[in-house]
Amino acid sequence: MRTVAALLFSLLLIGCSKSQKPADPAASEIRRLLATERGAIQLAQAADSLLSPELLRLFYEPREFDPAWSDASGTLASVDSLRAVVRSADREGLEPREYHIDAIDALAAKLQVSDQEALLSIRAELDLLLSEAFMLYACHMTEGKVDRDSLRLRRSFGREKRWYAELLERAVGSQNVGSTLGSLAPAHSWYRTLRDLLGHFQAQAKIGMSSHVPSGSAIRPGETGRSVFALRNRLLALGDLHPRSGSTSDEYDSTLVDAVRIFQKRHGYEPSGVADSATIAALNVRPQKRVDQIKATMERWRWMPHALGRKHVIINIPDFKLSVVESGRAVLTMKVVLGLPNWQTPVFSSAMEQVLFNSPWMAPEDIVEKELINYMKADSNYLPSNNMSLWRRSGDSLVRIDPRTINWSEMTPEKIDFFLRQEGGPQNIMGQVKFLIPNKYNVYLHDTPYREDFPKNVRMFSHGCIRLEKPLDFAEDILQQFPEWTRARIDTVVAHKTENSIRLRKTIPVHVVYSTIWTANDGSIQLRDDYYGLDRRLSELMRQTPRR
Repeated sequence: MRTVAALLFSLLLIGCSKSQKPADPAASEIRRLLATERGAIQLAQAADSLLSPELLRLFYEPREFDPAWSDASGTLASVDSLRAVVRSADREGLEPREYHIDAIDALAAKLQVSDQEALLSIRAELDLLLSEAFMLYACHMTEGKVDRDSLRLRRSFGREKRWYAELLERAVGSQNVGSTLGSLAPAHSWYRTLRDLLGHFQAQAKIGMSSHVPSGSAIRPGETGRSVFALRNRLLALGDLHPRSGSTSDEYDSTLVDAVRIFQKRHGYEPSGVADSATIAALNVRPQKRVDQIKATMERWRWMPHALGRKHVIINIPDFKLSVVESGRAVLTMKVVLGLPNWQTPVFSSAMEQVLFNSPWMAPEDIVEKELINYMKADSNYLPSNNMSLWRRSGDSLVRIDPRTINWSEMTPEKIDFFLRQEGGPQNIMGQVKFLIPNKYNVYLHDTPYREDFPKNVRMFSHGCIRLEKPLDFAEDILQQFPEWTRARIDTVVAHKTENSIRLRKTIPVHVVYSTIWTANDGSIQLRDDYYGLDRRLSELMRQTPRR
């Protein structure tokens, strides 16, 4: 019986071994190439190098280094899908050459060689290049090509590395490489319309500018001459002047005034109808600069959450506007005042958790040191007239101190050992309502007593926080999840200066973005100046290619 059982067991083993997929000889070459301990891996056949051997090992080790993109009969269909995605990377503001496309094409053309040893080497290198191209592209689409914290070209993967290996395994296993990568782009309309704009300006950049407005003194209504003729042609080329208005006239007439105003509104300028120096400079921006501007904006959107939320708040810094968006439609918009160039409002996403009415304000240390200390030294009545007080730490608590005990003539920022508190109410720097959005920058959305800044066209006056034009309208909208918090109750709390704190039942996503170009609901291309210089710096980085 033992002999029969042993024979049956042996036959079972033989049957199992015959049903198993035979090992692909290219697996040994892939294993050998990935045996490098650290650093980039130089590929002899491809004349290229792999930058992420650790990540590649995470993908290949579980599959025992079996090729993912080819078998003994040749390459799989997923190779063409990946090559198509990479070749169209410029549609996403990325560079195809950064994803090994030249080396991939060169190796694919060599797959017909008769030398079996060379063929195995080619297959192994091609497989590794394709896998790294997939994961690097996936990383750039989900996290960005530039690391948002260091503002350096990404050399590593910020997300859990295993996620990319698992994503690749699912994609090649299901033969859905193209659709998998296509699903990684931000899903909202801000990004989708930028992709369309990028194609438009890339085509314009190839053609070049057809007209140029001479710089110098402003061009005014009623004038005539070559400058007016050039202005008319430029506005015709940009679509702000209707072709039937006539391109041969050199008179600055009413139709040209209207066209200049349209252009100025699209750029966030005061619509004066006068072609001043700022307007002329914007008219003469070359299409390639717009391409770079769009690429930088798309990159920043890849840093942000790719789904903004059914209901969310979005603040666009260069536009100085806030919108409350529900199901893709803006239900409330307002002007905002943002940070000075040397106190920039940061770009970030958070979630609103709490609404505070008439809460006291504890001044941040840097504001006290850089600004408020000067007011206190210059005016002995500054603190009481602004309902402010000074406090000093004593053990685990704060104790109020008399400002008359401080030698203000010798006080310097380095010697400050107290805290400044301002009581809630109309005089409070935060106004009478504040919206908490936890973030590492200590930035809030809030009311303000400084209402004179809102009529201005460029509104950079805060220390980074976001001042709201219509804070009570905003509070009413945010507090809709509490039926008892009607507008009448909000107005009563404000009028009576009553302190209240309401923690939201459901947090609301808040996105502070920096988009200097976008498509408005009416289809017009909206552009804004790069007030913080973020486009310029990021564009310089985006043009760089990681060293191989």
